[in-house]
Amino acid sequence: MNAQNITNGDTTIFKKKNYYPKFKIFKETFLSLIFDLGGLIAGAIMGYYVSLISVKTWAIAIYPIVLTGRGALNGILGGKLSTGLHLGLINTNIKKNTKYFYSLLASLCLISLITSFIVGIIAFIITGALIEDLYTIVISCIAIQALTILITIPITSVLGFITFKRGIDPDIVVFPISSTVADIWATISYLITLSMVFWFGSLGMSIIYFISLFFIIFVIVLAFLFRREREYWYTLKEALFTILIITLISAISGFSLSKMRDYIKKSPGIIVVYPALIDTLGDAAAIFGSISTTKLFIGFIKSKIGQIRRQTGILSQILIATFLFYIIYGFIAFIYEKTLISFFMPIFSFLLCFPIVIIITFIMAILTFTKGMNPDNFVIPIETALTDAIFTVVIATLIILLY
Repeated sequence: MNAQNITNGDTTIFKKKNYYPKFKIFKETFLSLIFDLGGLIAGAIMGYYVSLISVKTWAIAIYPIVLTGRGALNGILGGKLSTGLHLGLINTNIKKNTKYFYSLLASLCLISLITSFIVGIIAFIITGALIEDLYTIVISCIAIQALTILITIPITSVLGFITFKRGIDPDIVVFPISSTVADIWATISYLITLSMVFWFGSLGMSIIYFISLFFIIFVIVLAFLFRREREYWYTLKEALFTILIITLISAISGFSLSKMRDYIKKSPGIIVVYPALIDTLGDAAAIFGSISTTKLFIGFIKSKIGQIRRQTGILSQILIATFLFYIIYGFIAFIYEKTLISFFMPIFSFLLCFPIVIIITFIMAILTFTKGMNPDNFVIPIETALTDAIFTVVIATLIILLY
């Protein structure tokens, strides 16, 4: 389903009410970003197991790539779920839903598998790992993705259904909340996998191999069942291109973080808040991107770059709500390190990166929509990857320079 015929859907929901009443964006953005505080759980877990992730350079490098890959897949699901619910393409029931919805989930499973292979190969290349480590890296990445989507896909779907039925805009709340849950679970899956690989010897590797093999077979079965569904192949076609771009971008994050291996113990405060930092900025841009794509489909804004000026009210509310959280992250980093550098580093990085990712997000929405492609397959996933990469490079550079 492309951008042109998707706009033929039911838009009465937008015409029956004032879709964005005063301060609605700020309130719902702030409430949804509260869940990004959960990223501190992921950071605390990472800090506790710092010895585990430092065993091999590739182990550190795959973490941001895994998070970005998770964010990309969750972004595609969240974006298409929100738009599909608004346009009546998806029902609010996980058991009795449309072929469009189930085809979407099936295609995301295949994309997840392909992403695992790409992530593994890139991590192998950028870290200069030994050739005998390649198999372990790839199998580990597949297992991490398999364990992650086991939780993230159902949670994201159910969250979209609940918020939509209660009159809350899924464009604003679905991705931020689900991405935080996904970050925590992806981190846990990442550490479980590394524990099996590094601490449990042949038994651990056998478990990882079994999980990976089961996931591969499961994806093959889904591909056979949905082979005739148009949406399955359409999502796969567009999203695969997106995933390739994203994975290449996320390699920058992985490379940057791998270079911080010797500095991780010197900057515990920043490491603890790191998942929350990239998650919150990515979610803020995703909220803006999701709102923009829905408005394009509905016809509330034209597909012109200059239309971003009509979004200043929305942007200002998103900016203020997000900035408040970066002040909180600064305080948390300060508590860990007791230095003003640790307090101002998250805030300065946010102010530097926010306008960049917002402009990129809107340009992508306009360009993909103008070209007849579905922006939901591109905007949030690519924006998430760019956000992670840009923010990681900035943080890594500051840590190396200041510590």
